[in-house]
Amino acid sequence: MQKIMLIINPTSGGEKALDYKEKLENKAKKYFEQVDTRITQKAQDATHFAEEASKEKYEAVLVFGGDGTVNEVISGIAERDYIPKLAIIPGGTGNLITKLLEINQDIDGAIDELDFNSTNKIDIGKSNGHYFGYIFSIGSLPEAIHNVGIEDKTKFGMLAYAVNTVKSVVTDQAFNITVETDNGNYIGSASHVLVLLTNYFADKKIFDEDKDGYANVLILKDASILSKLSVIPDLLKGDVVENDHIEYIKARHIKISSDTELETDVDGDKSDDLPVEIKVLGQHIQVYSQPKAYL
Repeated sequence: MQKIMLIINPTSGGEKALDYKEKLENKAKKYFEQVDTRITQKAQDATHFAEEASKEKYEAVLVFGGDGTVNEVISGIAERDYIPKLAIIPGGTGNLITKLLEINQDIDGAIDELDFNSTNKIDIGKSNGHYFGYIFSIGSLPEAIHNVGIEDKTKFGMLAYAVNTVKSVVTDQAFNITVETDNGNYIGSASHVLVLLTNYFADKKIFDEDKDGYANVLILKDASILSKLSVIPDLLKGDVVENDHIEYIKARHIKISSDTELETDVDGDKSDDLPVEIKVLGQHIQVYSQPKAYL
């Protein structure tokens, strides 16, 4: 008997997530004989529910939540003996993974368009013991994101992130960093390190090719505002490799360390301080979405 588990974060969708519970269940019942719903109440609940779905061999897990909740679900099914397929309805602030998959950002639209007959396989990253589906980062950006409270996220959405990020860029500091990979190393000064699992940053394509099983490592060398301003147009145009302020490496295994105590970020949530070891799990999870050339 095919069964699906729905995992709903009640604070999602501007705290209106439970208003969509019946619609989600009705959608799932069209495809699955058994629909079980779980409501998260605290951090890590989604991971535990996803682990249960893997252990009990559910065909699929549908998660309704933001990047943090999606990350928890990925953490519960990655590298398991049995990995359920994953459906995502965007209910957070950034919704980065769903944007990459071109899933409708309108909640009703995403539910209506959800097709349980079409999947893409996506790469997953693992930093120490923490999984991520889109981005690992070091620098002011993760600090800015962590300093946004839940109330501000709910009230102001992306604006809350934007205001905090601008504040943090002004006071940005450079640090000494060592990045060792299977495809080259970098030792020197940096103000940001990004490890991207796709060739898109936000909704901008910044690399022409995207090899499955590889991550794009971007190291922003200079902390000055002028340097950052010169980098932004290149990021938007996709001329990352040609910019002197950016070191670019494509790799599968990455070790990052520093003589400074630095926190890291995976998919918008705080993770371990350095040092970290990152590996890419190629084509690891099947996600319900329409076929895309760049995934």
